[in-house]
Amino acid sequence: MDWENETYQKQLEAEIQREFDQLPQLHAPASLARRVAAAIEQASLLPWYRKPWELWPTPLRIGTLVFLLGCFGGLCFASWQLTRVAGFSAALQEVGEVFSGATALWNAVTALVTTLLLVIKHLGTGFLIGIGLIIAAGYAACLSVGTLFYRMAFAQRT
Repeated sequence: MDWENETYQKQLEAEIQREFDQLPQLHAPASLARRVAAAIEQASLLPWYRKPWELWPTPLRIGTLVFLLGCFGGLCFASWQLTRVAGFSAALQEVGEVFSGATALWNAVTALVTTLLLVIKHLGTGFLIGIGLIIAAGYAACLSVGTLFYRMAFAQRT
C-alpha cells in the first residue's frame, strides 16, 4: 500500500507541515488572557487545605503521611490479632460456608460466559451476521403471520 511506504509518509508529513506554516498566527482574545490570569491568582489565594496535597506545607504533608501509615499499621496489627482469636476463626469458617454457594454459582456463571465469548470469537463475523439475519427474518415472519391472523380474526364480515 502507498501509505505504508516510508518515503510517502515523509512527503505527507512535509506537505502537512507546509500547510500549517501557511496558516496565519492565531492570537488569544484579551478577555481570555485576563480570565486565565484571574483564575490563576484566585487559585493561589486558596487556603492550604483547599489545595492539592502536593502543595501543602511540608510539615503537614509529613504529619499526614505518618498519621496514615500509623492507621494502616494499626489496621494490619488488628487484623493479625483477630485471626489469632479462636472464636474469630470459627466465625470466618461459618461465613465462608454461607457464601460458598454464591461462590460456586459465580464460578459457574463466569465459566459459562467465558465459554460463550470464546465460541463467539471462533465462529467468525460472517457466521454471526448470518445468524442475526436469520433471527431478524424469523421475527419479521412471526410478526407478519401474527398480523395476518389478527386481521382475519377481527375482520368485518359482510
